[in-house]
Amino acid sequence: MTLKIIGAVCIIISCTAIGFSLSYRVHGRYRELTELKKILYLLSGEIKFGSSTLEEAFQTVAERSGPPYEGFFSYLSEEMQKRSSVTLAEIWKSGLETKLKAARLTKGDREILLHVGNDMGCLDKETQLKTLALAGEQLEDVRKSLYIELPKKMKLYNYLGILAGVFLTILLI
Repeated sequence: MTLKIIGAVCIIISCTAIGFSLSYRVHGRYRELTELKKILYLLSGEIKFGSSTLEEAFQTVAERSGPPYEGFFSYLSEEMQKRSSVTLAEIWKSGLETKLKAARLTKGDREILLHVGNDMGCLDKETQLKTLALAGEQLEDVRKSLYIELPKKMKLYNYLGILAGVFLTILLI
């Protein structure tokens, strides 16, 4: 009987932990989108007022941003300094696939970033700024909708974790 109680408690605790980790993941996505929006504004400012090249702007952004974006922008800067025949769009896409693999971005978020990368390397300064502004607006829309859904989703994951643990315990006992 004691082993059943210990097992039941372990199941409830582990299912609750899974629910809370899923809840934390949703909140982490919101934080990452907020950070990404700030980074795009920073990059826009570097291009507009810094009078620096894209590789210098990427390096500055990398120095001022946190994980996972610092690695991404450092990668972009390093690859551009190599001066290979690879386009910025290809470097950007490669960086998205490798350096932002662990980021909590959805497919839609990655599509927004992919469009930024496709438009950054081959356009003039003004169009680059407009591309960054458009991406910032799109990310803000995603962020706002996520902000509205965030409390509901977090509660849902928390409660589902607890209820799944209780359900499994009842099922096994």
